Amino acid sequence: MRPLIALSLCIISPISLAANTAIVAKTYHDSQRQRIIKAKLLYPTAAQKTKQLFADNPAFKGFKAIKNAPLQGKNLPLYILVHGTSGNWKNLSWLGNDLVQSGAFVISADYPGYTTGQATPDKVLRMWEQPRDVSFLIDQVLSGKYAQFINKHNITVIGYSLGGYSALALSGARLDINRYQSYCSQNQDASCRYFKKAFKGLSTQDQKMISSNYSDPRVTRTIAITPGFVPAIVPSSFNQLHGHPLVIAAQLDRHVPPKLQLKPYLTQNIQQIHYAEIKGASHFSFMQICKPQAISILAQENAAFVCQEAGPVSRSSIHRKVISIIKKYISTYEHKTLTPPGNNR
Repeated sequence: MRPLIALSLCIISPISLAANTAIVAKTYHDSQRQRIIKAKLLYPTAAQKTKQLFADNPAFKGFKAIKNAPLQGKNLPLYILVHGTSGNWKNLSWLGNDLVQSGAFVISADYPGYTTGQATPDKVLRMWEQPRDVSFLIDQVLSGKYAQFINKHNITVIGYSLGGYSALALSGARLDINRYQSYCSQNQDASCRYFKKAFKGLSTQDQKMISSNYSDPRVTRTIAITPGFVPAIVPSSFNQLHGHPLVIAAQLDRHVPPKLQLKPYLTQNIQQIHYAEIKGASHFSFMQICKPQAISILAQENAAFVCQEAGPVSRSSIHRKVISIIKKYISTYEHKTLTPPGNNR
């Protein structure tokens, strides 16, 4: 497992120096799988119209953008952000906005069945639709009106928690859910407790779908932030990963403890994954910045833990560290050409 190479190269494009963030809401219909995916498209614009506040609510801070503004630039790298269990497009919006300021085109979506108000342990354990949703979104954007502005050879998927698994799956990681059940029979961290009853409801067909290959060779790079299900990854599939995966772990994570769910499997099986661990971070440190009243508001829903940091490090400083790690990682591979395995989609 190679450490992240700390280069001083800069990935900020000239257009980002004076650009604002534009936002467009899109609804995509996947008729084959009967899924409706609501997404936000973020991209740089030269427009100077009045900015509005997005992804903001009484508990979480949002960001400012110009609605439906014209796109500025060309050959933009494409980033797709993938939320975790019970999450939504807003969770990584702070990162998406920063990427736009660096000259990127960003898609952030709500993934049906896994999103806020929809997710249950039974649904989440049937996780195969999320990576397929990402491939579908790539299909849509590369065949739509924005395709002319996007570099189709520069596509990065950034996933958080459940989305982190999806990012690795798109790089070629395959699961054997029996391996995860075996892990949970010996460990009782928060994720194992969450899925304990749901394991019993899996059918033979469910297990087959979980273990299928969801690799997408169009994906140039993958970034998995505190990814779920790593103990279930089939060891041989580690050797077939493409996209130079980066795993970002949280030192104080109780849902995906690095010492239990990440390091033993990453260091044992592969050499090509980059690994970075953020000191003082916990599982929810990668969501939006919490407002002062957030804990009392979330306590009414028994969710105060989302804004309670496990260590003395502030969430804003953790975000800055994540951005720094990602930009150094992208700098390492921005000029490399993807040579993926054959397209099995």
